[in-house]
Amino acid sequence: MRDAEIIESELMEISGMADEGVKLERIIAWCASHPDEVPFALHQMMGWRAKHVAQSGHS
Repeated sequence: MRDAEIIESELMEISGMADEGVKLERIIAWCASHPDEVPFALHQMMGWRAKHVAQSGHS
């Protein structure tokens, strides 16, 4: 597996895309290119979502 910061950087770049169709294509391509990193990526994204929900709840 590659460095966690590189993976996170790639995922953040993809998540920042405005076009949902392009975003989906990039996610599929990323998963196909790095299948061994998909579990790590899912774990990271779930953590981002939990953090976002927690911050939204405190407003």
